[in-house]
Amino acid sequence: MFYRLPDNLQKEIDDLESLIASQLRGEVDAANLKVRRVPFGCYEQRRPGTYMLRVRTTGGAITPVQLRGLAHISELFGAKFLHITTRQEFQIHDVALESVIPALRALLAHGLSTRGGGGNTVRNIILSEDAGIGTGEVFDPSPWAFALTSRLIAEADSWNLPRKFKIAFSNSPADSAYAQFNDVGFIATIKDGRAGFKVYVAGGLGAKAAVGHLLESFVLAEDIYAVTAALKRLFDQHGNRKNRNAARLRFLWSQLGEERFRQLYNAERELIAQSADAKLEPFVADRSQSVDYSLSVAANEGTSPEFERWRKRYVFPQRQPGLNSVVVPAELGNIANLHVIALANFLEPFGPYSVRAAFGQNLRLRNIPEAALTEVFQVVKEVTELADAPLVLGNAISCTGADTCQLGICLPKGALTATKEKLLVSGLDLDSIPSFQIRLSGCPNSCGQHSYADLGFYGQARHSKGHEIYPAYGVVAGGVHADGEARLATPIGTIAAHDLPEFTRDVLALWLEKNYRFKSFAEYLAAEGNEDIQSICARFRAVPDFNVDPTYYTDWSADRPFSLLGRGQGECSAGLFDQIGIDLKRTAELRKRIASPLQPGERAEALYQIALSASHTLLVTRGIEASDDESVFANFQRHFIGGGLIDSRFYSVVDGARLRDFSDPDRSEADILALADAVKSLYESLDNSLRISA
Repeated sequence: MFYRLPDNLQKEIDDLESLIASQLRGEVDAANLKVRRVPFGCYEQRRPGTYMLRVRTTGGAITPVQLRGLAHISELFGAKFLHITTRQEFQIHDVALESVIPALRALLAHGLSTRGGGGNTVRNIILSEDAGIGTGEVFDPSPWAFALTSRLIAEADSWNLPRKFKIAFSNSPADSAYAQFNDVGFIATIKDGRAGFKVYVAGGLGAKAAVGHLLESFVLAEDIYAVTAALKRLFDQHGNRKNRNAARLRFLWSQLGEERFRQLYNAERELIAQSADAKLEPFVADRSQSVDYSLSVAANEGTSPEFERWRKRYVFPQRQPGLNSVVVPAELGNIANLHVIALANFLEPFGPYSVRAAFGQNLRLRNIPEAALTEVFQVVKEVTELADAPLVLGNAISCTGADTCQLGICLPKGALTATKEKLLVSGLDLDSIPSFQIRLSGCPNSCGQHSYADLGFYGQARHSKGHEIYPAYGVVAGGVHADGEARLATPIGTIAAHDLPEFTRDVLALWLEKNYRFKSFAEYLAAEGNEDIQSICARFRAVPDFNVDPTYYTDWSADRPFSLLGRGQGECSAGLFDQIGIDLKRTAELRKRIASPLQPGERAEALYQIALSASHTLLVTRGIEASDDESVFANFQRHFIGGGLIDSRFYSVVDGARLRDFSDPDRSEADILALADAVKSLYESLDNSLRISA
């Protein structure tokens, strides 16, 4: 256990179970279920009726026992593999709706949860993947990340924010956890002999990506809860809930301006500092489960050239003498459940701190003694074919794209697979550039982290001269993430998906010719490489018409010509405040319905539903989750009419609707429509935060 599960988690699972049961019976529509399941880390996949569960694992930390349990749960309720994300989480794919709750209960039994895996919530906190073992780290921020997770996920306001809220901890100025590209980023620092952090704020990827701003040059480690809680409250109170495309913390920084943002932050932090529990206590690991490695493994019995090549690529010495960390590359982030179980069984004797998820959609083994490496090599070879590939390919990233994601445009997994195949036979010395980052996203959202890659791609749909649509990728290059030097990758151009593997080979070939003159790919781009890469891009600019070469019009790994059919609205930002839009839309549809001829009973039911939707619309702005119709009406009367937000004349209108008293149909209709108008008017009068202060 690396964080404490919220005390109310069992009840929340029970509530979600009730809602799913109602939806399966046809009593609740899919939109109403979505606003509850997505914050629970439950996303509908591209194929209707299948769902993905995203499991929170702070900094990728998970015990071998938990990892084995996770694979068993996936095997029982989902796909035949586990998926490792770029934010150090695990995903179970292809779960049927009726299996969601059994899977959540099984996860709970293993001390795991999906809560906050999606929606407008505090998301999984990420950590440098070598935190606690890295040879160059300032100190290990893991205990603070684990403790902060436990505090934040126990707080009600962590689950209903204007948009997602992402936090990262880096263990050195190298900023290997990309703290400057998160809503809140902490970089480990020592000042006057005391451990603390630099704090960056309002960074992020996706639309209008931005590098974070330095908020605090140093805060003591024990004060990071106060810092984070102050920023969360600021975001909660002032973030944009009306326009999800302008809702991230980086937009609020721009909207308020730095001076006003800092004023609000400082005011919130001062309030928090006055509370008795403002200081954060670090997570204390249970070292009673430590093992004597010398008793767990046999000594190395000779090596082979294959082993030595693997060791050079994937084994890294820890700062603890005699111990190593080992990267286990997962093809496209996927490892078969049976292989996960075998790996977990092997790792269990090494103790509960022997594995974490890594940013390259991989696993990273920890605390492996020298004597165990040959045995580890044999196990890893069984787990992944990438064990024999250069590290640059083992760490290459692709999001799922249109394979499963509703927003996906292209199929980046197929494109990356084709690119790896091209590079493996290219003859290029890929082992000389092990840290080069190749990253693909299936759309402009940066789920594949293309925005700070050395070479990044994001999916697009383009038209040829003959007006046929084909899959393409925007190209970006030269991202930097070191402390104080961070910058986004620079746009280079656009290429057809068909040409992406060959384009990548040509770029790497050129870099291998020139890298001896530069400290980094970004430095090369700034000096002369930008024009070089643009020239390569220009060579691939021409796209033949469909009747000349139809292969350009079928995406990698696809079995039919490219199309945007099936692309839907992304679920990432779904949350309780979406209920407002659902209710307003439902009210509008019902108003159209009563404008047409209806039987008396049908008209009465429609009027009742209009009154119910109108009364329910803004309850979420008061933090109210009504469980039945009676509760909806009662809370609306108490908080909105009794609170002076809606005219008192509507008391009797709501009472009449609640009692289904439509004895004067024309009067009832006029009154109920006036009620709906009053609610809509109040909504339109609210500022972007949708917070009602009265």
